[in-house]
Amino acid sequence: MHAVYKKRVNAVLSIMLSMAVLLGSLFITSERTYADDFVEEIKGEYQALYKEFSNLYEEDKTQVSKEYNWLLNILTGEQDKMAQIVDADLKYLTELFKEDLNQLESKYGKQREYREKLNEYSRQMNPNYSSSAMWTYNITINRNYSSSTHWIFNKEINPNYSSSTMWSYKNATNPNYSSGTMWAYTNAFNPNYSSSLMWGLRNESNANYSSSTMWSYRLGYLTLAEAREKMDRALTKGTKNLQEARDNYMSSITKTRKNSVVTLFELRDKTADKFLKTRKETVETIQAIREKHFGSRLKVESIAIKFDPIKVLINNNLISFEQPPVIKNGNTLVPMRAIFEQLGATIKWNQEEYSVTATKGDQTIYLKIGDKKAQLNGKTIELDVPAQIVKANTMVPVRFISESLGALVEWDDMTRTVVISKE
Repeated sequence: MHAVYKKRVNAVLSIMLSMAVLLGSLFITSERTYADDFVEEIKGEYQALYKEFSNLYEEDKTQVSKEYNWLLNILTGEQDKMAQIVDADLKYLTELFKEDLNQLESKYGKQREYREKLNEYSRQMNPNYSSSAMWTYNITINRNYSSSTHWIFNKEINPNYSSSTMWSYKNATNPNYSSGTMWAYTNAFNPNYSSSLMWGLRNESNANYSSSTMWSYRLGYLTLAEAREKMDRALTKGTKNLQEARDNYMSSITKTRKNSVVTLFELRDKTADKFLKTRKETVETIQAIREKHFGSRLKVESIAIKFDPIKVLINNNLISFEQPPVIKNGNTLVPMRAIFEQLGATIKWNQEEYSVTATKGDQTIYLKIGDKKAQLNGKTIELDVPAQIVKANTMVPVRFISESLGALVEWDDMTRTVVISKE
């Protein structure tokens, strides 16, 4: 009886052991399957985070590059405009005084007492005679004359001139320039850059990276609950750190841009003022000599150098208008004919209706002066401001016109510029 009982007990124990082994196997399999799911879950969360900030980085990089190019093209465009004015003026003054000298030589050239007077007048009006009044004006406006007023401005807006304002701004925005702001931003978000923020998050989420949270979990050093808690903290903190880093880098670049805009716009204005001041002194010197030796002065036309308070860039080209753009109720208005021509549209003006019809390809725009209702391909569009007359110029809302003709319109508040990109 005892032997039989012992056999039964052994049989029961054997069955129980087998069941325990089976249940343990099932438990381990279930736990491993769940562990694998958790590893994939964390991997997915990291990848989603990386994708989100990578997209933000690409957007920031594109915007930073655009803003840099906008400023560069604004400054070079305004420099060219300024140069055209003073170069044409130098030619005008040189020809004016030269023609006057010819007349004076015809009248006084044979008289000995006027010989030196004519020579002095001739020297002072000669733009190539060193130290003459006209030479001073000539070198002041010459961008290639080292240390001249124009040369200094040209140097500072040249992104290839080492240590210039624009050079510093370019390097701050260049993701490949070592130690630049954008370079630091690029590396912080690069998972392959050792010690970067994204590198740290990638490794912490990697179950095969030695000593990481997920590695410890995979080897059983951490429970699922412990690993989840640590990873939640790591990813939350990582997200916060990445956003703060992004904000700091973009704030730094914005500050650099603002300083560049202020510095270069001030230098531009000082350069224009210096041109006008030197021109005035030059003309006064020559006029005084003429009056002293020949009893009268010439009539000399004045010049002005002005920069549009509201600028328009079309495909990175600065556009100048006879009537500068104006802002009405937050909307920028530009001269009608000029903007339509720049965007490649043909226009028909109806004098009786005081309206204009513009056509480009399959797009047709109808505007009536003073009417907020415009038409695009026959469909009525309500405008914030109507087309209107400003100082005898027909002005139209630039955003509506540009977008209706297939162009992209952006506003750069820092430089007060309408940026139009057309196909």
